[in-house]
Amino acid sequence: MPTLLLLALAAAAHAQHTSTLPHRVWLLDGIPPEATLASLRAAGVDALAVPIGEADVGSAATSFTVRPPVDTARLSGWPVAGIVWLSGSGESKGDATSFLAQLTPAQRLLPGSPSLVLAARRFWPGLPDFAREVARRSGRSVELAITAQAAAANLPEGGWDGVELVLVAFANPPGAGFDTTNLHDDLAALDVADERRAGYRAAFVVAPRSSPPVAGPVSLGSIARGGVSEYRPGERGDTFILRRPFDWGGSRLETGARIEVEVVDTARYHRDLGLALRPVRNGLRGWDTVGLPGPEPTLGMSLEALLDYLGGGVPFPMPRVTVEAAGSAGVRVSVDNPSPHGSALSTSGNWVELRFTGTELRDVQLGEFAGVAHGRLEGGGIKGTVARDATAIRLFVTCFAPRSRVSGGTVAFLSRPRSMSARWGVRLADGSDEIGPLEPVVLTRP
Repeated sequence: MPTLLLLALAAAAHAQHTSTLPHRVWLLDGIPPEATLASLRAAGVDALAVPIGEADVGSAATSFTVRPPVDTARLSGWPVAGIVWLSGSGESKGDATSFLAQLTPAQRLLPGSPSLVLAARRFWPGLPDFAREVARRSGRSVELAITAQAAAANLPEGGWDGVELVLVAFANPPGAGFDTTNLHDDLAALDVADERRAGYRAAFVVAPRSSPPVAGPVSLGSIARGGVSEYRPGERGDTFILRRPFDWGGSRLETGARIEVEVVDTARYHRDLGLALRPVRNGLRGWDTVGLPGPEPTLGMSLEALLDYLGGGVPFPMPRVTVEAAGSAGVRVSVDNPSPHGSALSTSGNWVELRFTGTELRDVQLGEFAGVAHGRLEGGGIKGTVARDATAIRLFVTCFAPRSRVSGGTVAFLSRPRSMSARWGVRLADGSDEIGPLEPVVLTRP
């Protein structure tokens, strides 16, 4: 069975598996339109969470500031949790009674009987005592959202009474203001939670982080095109140095400006969700997507990609290569990604390959492609050689952005090739590669 078909079947099976666990989405940027909420429900999302305020937990008092969401009527019929962002330090335990008195009017803004999520971007020793006292005073359990590593370092056997955990792990915690974590330590932290018999939900932050921040729609594909910027991979995020002025989501940036981004695409989301599910975790009670992705164009995984994935879609692009005749002995190359899913950013992992016989390579013009390599095929790759001895070329793409097209690559030969074939390669955010089938090229006229 072809590899891509196996992957498609695996993705569908994965989506079916996750559908048996409750899935909640945090609406960090406001309540979306009715149509979006209906799509989330159809995709198997079970509940929503919305920020309602912030609290500063002091040594003897708790100051609550309400941040009321708007258009809460659209949440009618949904199980809803109100999120309160907490800050504190040292042994501060605050005053749960006064906090609940201040909180009640804010909770009344939400429909139904909303639950409560206490979310702390930074852990402090007095935090669990505050959460336990809030649960005791309210007569209801509360959820405490902290990083998985903070929980592993402080969690007692059996967890904290009256407190249900939401463990932020993998994905992009800085996108929601949490501390940076790493995959290995997060895996170990979830193991600790299971070993200590604490129930928890796993939470994946998919909100992007960028510097400078964006104020409007923008995609990585638009900035990653050849000629727009110089791409520099980072340890966690990615950096672009502009080669020409660019509209960065509503802000004009000049040549030489530096843009840093950290995003979660669908392949990374798929991997991270799999890490939370495997091996079987006895403490896992559900999973949260922290931050509803925006519609295309956006940084990282889009709303369309999330919905497609939850419906069983393959979580990576499968490009389509077009080769057109150009002049008497040349071809023009373009590649389309019709999928809502994008590739990882890479200097060499995303490419279109042309193989040819019966002629010699003369010249390559990149157009929107980011680079080129030519040579002879060896061991699944291309071993560099002089142009006249080449039998294949690869045109590189910094990323295959969702719903994108990269064009303008022109290859000149000494004479029309006797035969040509093409394939593509995609680098995924988990570091793996997908390579498309080798297919004969039938030249089309522009």
